[in-house]
Amino acid sequence: MPEATTPDVDRLMSDYVDLRNGDLSKLDVLSDTFTFHLPIDEVRGRDAAEAMQREQEAAFPDFELTVDDMLADDDIVMWEWTVTGTHRGEWQGIPPTGREVAFAGMSKTVISEGKIQENWAYFDSRTLMAQLEDTA
Repeated sequence: MPEATTPDVDRLMSDYVDLRNGDLSKLDVLSDTFTFHLPIDEVRGRDAAEAMQREQEAAFPDFELTVDDMLADDDIVMWEWTVTGTHRGEWQGIPPTGREVAFAGMSKTVISEGKIQENWAYFDSRTLMAQLEDTA
């Protein structure tokens, strides 16, 4: 894979990160059959992705996904990222804790016909869940 991304991939990935950071006007970057594979869930379809995004925003209103590094070609993007946020609403059956979370991961994003078809997110879900556990 080349080290530099193409302008279309740059725009698409920038829009995808904006979407994950709460800009629902960017939903059109996802294909109708988009699949989001996570260690703790799998989301299929653009409507399900929107519902997941809304749940995330309610649970972590200050959610921030930051791209740390990216390597791309025209149809595959590998990228490292960091997520931060404060747990202020119910998420995955866990009532709000007010705790801040921070975790890192990596994703493989598959692009076809100018849309994001799949995103595979890899992160240690136990690290995330431990940050939300009641330790008192």
